[in-house]
Amino acid sequence: MEWDGLTDRERYGDRYLKERDRFSDLARDADWDGLFEELGKNPRRVILARPGNRSGFAPLHQAAWHGADTAVVSRLIAYGDWRTQRTRDGRRPVDIARERGHSHLLELLEPVAVRQLPCPVDVLEHHFHAMLRERTGSCFDEIEHLLPPLAPLTEGPDVRVFFRVAGMMGGFHYRLHADIVHVNGSSRMDADSGDFYHVTPDGWTKIPYSLKPPPPWSFPD
Repeated sequence: MEWDGLTDRERYGDRYLKERDRFSDLARDADWDGLFEELGKNPRRVILARPGNRSGFAPLHQAAWHGADTAVVSRLIAYGDWRTQRTRDGRRPVDIARERGHSHLLELLEPVAVRQLPCPVDVLEHHFHAMLRERTGSCFDEIEHLLPPLAPLTEGPDVRVFFRVAGMMGGFHYRLHADIVHVNGSSRMDADSGDFYHVTPDGWTKIPYSLKPPPPWSFPD
């Protein structure tokens, strides 16, 4: 999956912006056949909100809003849409369904933790986001990004996410393994596979060069 944190629509190319807006329009308009046709071509877009992230509504939030059939919601979840993903005002899909009175979706949308984080998510995210801010230098000062959440890592046995950082010519891959969030930050300017980090309840550390896993991006079990 790819987390799109850009909040400035001007940072997107015209062609890509039109594609993404069309995708978001399909979800907004409850055109599920059209949406699944697009997901068949670009399945990783299932967690993406409209470019610029004004509301933060991904397809599963829209399905919850509309009270879509359980078959539609189940299919979105099967594609990997996150039940823990929050809108800009902090609502999960299950919260939206409850507010809208769509009781047939509540059990299906309730997040299920396949994995457990080693500590409360806000503690781990604090360290993770601190690492991102420090390792990207001035990127976040010059270009606003919504930093990625860690709760979705609990939704599958091995959820892997890429956070692209504008201005870095690269970004960060991250995953949860053995109670540690493993992170690989890399840029197209790197001569190797970039830098590797561990995020734990106690903070974050850079992995020494001798312990780096070989390319492509992977971590030792």
